[in-house]
Amino acid sequence: MDGKERIEFERLLLDVNAIAIALLGDHPGHEYVFPYVQRGFAGESCLLVFDYFPFRAQYVLTKRYSVEPHRARNVVQRFLRQPLEIVSADREALLAAYEISAEKNHDVYDSVLISLARSHNADAILTTDADFDELCADETFQYYNPVPDSVLEQFRQQG
Repeated sequence: MDGKERIEFERLLLDVNAIAIALLGDHPGHEYVFPYVQRGFAGESCLLVFDYFPFRAQYVLTKRYSVEPHRARNVVQRFLRQPLEIVSADREALLAAYEISAEKNHDVYDSVLISLARSHNADAILTTDADFDELCADETFQYYNPVPDSVLEQFRQQG
């Protein structure tokens, strides 16, 4: 896996980009992200999906990766038929996201993931973002980005 050790998780919260990349077989990060999603599909771990992220993943597929809208819709619907735990952010989780954002001086969008991971007992957050190390440093869960740095560089070059 190009230098990154494969790690096993019981309850894995998926970031929107991890979902989109897992659903896009020809993406350079797919081979690194999909094994974790596949484990959830097989019932070997529990995939936690924020209820808003399937909609956002469809948007990312169509706008960022130029997937035809009907194809993006179909892959997201197939994804939703898999064994997933769909999680929501209640008022307390949303307020906590703002507190986390202020405490850690980080954007509130990423802070929502921290809040969701806390409130839904995640073991880890799976994301392709490279800036979660510090954000998750004092948390009871891990941050994991399985994509090698050399492939992440390709993401940056794509825009």
